[in-house]
Amino acid sequence: MKKFLCLFFIMSLFIQVNAQDIPKRFAFAKTYFGIDFNYVPNYGESQFLNGLGQEESFERSAYISPSINIGATHFWGYADIYISIPTSNLFLEDDTVKTNTVSGAFTGFRVYPLRLKENGISPYIGYKFSPFRYNQENLDGSQFKTTNVKSTLDIGVGYRLPNFYFYAGYNKLINPDIDVYLSRTDVSRTNLPTHFFNVGMNWVIESTNSANNDVNRHFNEVFSKSNKNGFFVGIGPSSAFQIGSSEFNDELRPFLDAKAQSRIFPDLAVGYHFTKLDFITSFAFRPISQTREAFNFSQEVNRKSLVLEGFKFIGDYHGFVPFIGGGLSYENLSLKEVDNGLEITNITQHKVTPILTFGWDIRPSRKGDWWLLRTTLRYTPNLDISHLNKNLSLRHLEFNFIQFVVYPQRYLKYRKYGKK
Repeated sequence: MKKFLCLFFIMSLFIQVNAQDIPKRFAFAKTYFGIDFNYVPNYGESQFLNGLGQEESFERSAYISPSINIGATHFWGYADIYISIPTSNLFLEDDTVKTNTVSGAFTGFRVYPLRLKENGISPYIGYKFSPFRYNQENLDGSQFKTTNVKSTLDIGVGYRLPNFYFYAGYNKLINPDIDVYLSRTDVSRTNLPTHFFNVGMNWVIESTNSANNDVNRHFNEVFSKSNKNGFFVGIGPSSAFQIGSSEFNDELRPFLDAKAQSRIFPDLAVGYHFTKLDFITSFAFRPISQTREAFNFSQEVNRKSLVLEGFKFIGDYHGFVPFIGGGLSYENLSLKEVDNGLEITNITQHKVTPILTFGWDIRPSRKGDWWLLRTTLRYTPNLDISHLNKNLSLRHLEFNFIQFVVYPQRYLKYRKYGKK
């Protein structure tokens, strides 16, 4: 939670500093899609239990981790905000014991002290974080998984062409040490990769300058004067991070992955934008699923969440428009556990819980767009499942990085205006 709030604060501060110097709203952001390759060198020893139940050490070899990039250079080339979604690791050697270290979606930013210009090279410093999932399979076939959210600092250089964006960097993981279970009761200490190198190649799409036209300026004036034409629908990929520990798992299932990340899920929204007030009310549905598995034990948690929320936009910083609000969420919760093939838990509960909502829009014009990109974060501070007189925490921080939002009424106005 602190990492997201820190990122949100830095972005807002950066805009305040730069907005007065470069009043070029329509050159604010350039969206990109691409690929990233992380090269992770040999990252030391870990332990496993041999056939006699004794600990032995083994070396973990280098690997390459390809990822899919979605991001945008913001603030006229001074910053790059992105997510990088990993695919499957490519292992360069076979180890004695099978391991797999996979980052979740990296969320981060790069700051270019010298503005990254077209056909130019510029150095950057950056920060990103991700839930790292470490999976180890023992010789008897039993597996252990653990998830730890870690921060990474990086330095490198970026290079811009009219339609492409490249970068190369060195990355240093902060506090890479983790605990691993070798059985349901035996615990050992190891580490995630301490550092790695990466290169990225991206295709750049102009996402704001296209709105610099008379038609857009006309509708910005029209829509700003009333609360009409505010109906919208939105869809985008989202994920949920476990915040804090859980009494149920800490005491009864300590060998399970305490902070297992959810699967990627769709965030579906429908609502109304009171444009003159710059206030939104909406419904959002998200099917959220978490699975934990270790030593022939599995735990599956499912949330079917429908939230009624409202949020207010607070300022417009040359196209970056933050908002904050909240609402009430109806939760259909289920917990299923299987131990060595035998189902031991299968329960369903229904709850209503408060939720905090915040995020930002990227608006090419102030209020005249018929489509835009929205980033939404939601936090459920009090949600849990009660079982065996203990609470299984569902304090999730949801992160919908890019939601495509369409205003159908505005779109029809644009079409009608274009036929004149």
